[in-house]
Amino acid sequence: MLPTRPPSPIDFPADDSATPAHRISSIIDLWLGEQLRQRRKALDKPLRQVALASGISVSLLSQIERGLRSISLRTLSALANELDIPLETLIRNVQHNDSDAGGAVVRAGNHRRIDLTEKGIHKENLTPLAAKGTVEMYRAVIEPGGSTGDSLFFTHAGEQVGYVIQGQLELCIQDQLLMLNSGDSFCYDGSTPRRWRNPGSTVTVVMWSVTRASE
Repeated sequence: MLPTRPPSPIDFPADDSATPAHRISSIIDLWLGEQLRQRRKALDKPLRQVALASGISVSLLSQIERGLRSISLRTLSALANELDIPLETLIRNVQHNDSDAGGAVVRAGNHRRIDLTEKGIHKENLTPLAAKGTVEMYRAVIEPGGSTGDSLFFTHAGEQVGYVIQGQLELCIQDQLLMLNSGDSFCYDGSTPRRWRNPGSTVTVVMWSVTRASE
């Protein structure tokens, strides 16, 4: 039986090497940071060079790349310019796509998507824009060997419930290791340190609901 506060495939870690557990800011911040980090490395530009050219500290840029800090539009614009990424592309990719019925319906293929390719994780936010409640729905596809890394991470407090549609999911909840298979469900509090991975040879698909972070 799962403990009250385990890990989930809805969140993503801030830093594979972080010890102890780190608290990530939000999924969108983590996604933006990942895009900026990958682009900077592709251009072979040092962290310090990009930070100075963008008018921010090296420490702030490091935190942004790891999803530990939210980013202002002004800073995002400066970084996009330094890294030669169209700002419109970054903004478009973190906004909800077109939906029907005043935002109550999102058609297949139009859900907001976050791809963390290096980690083998692909995630969709299935929540329509018009939803006013406190719960969001997500779907994660985890490639064989895909994981959140070796370090534990945690997010905002609030209940999260997941269901394994197919494949296997290995959950490490604090000091407890759990193996879930297709048809298994789990729950935990978002403030619980955790990590997870797909230990199998086939794709793992997980659906889960999460309480929204309070403003």
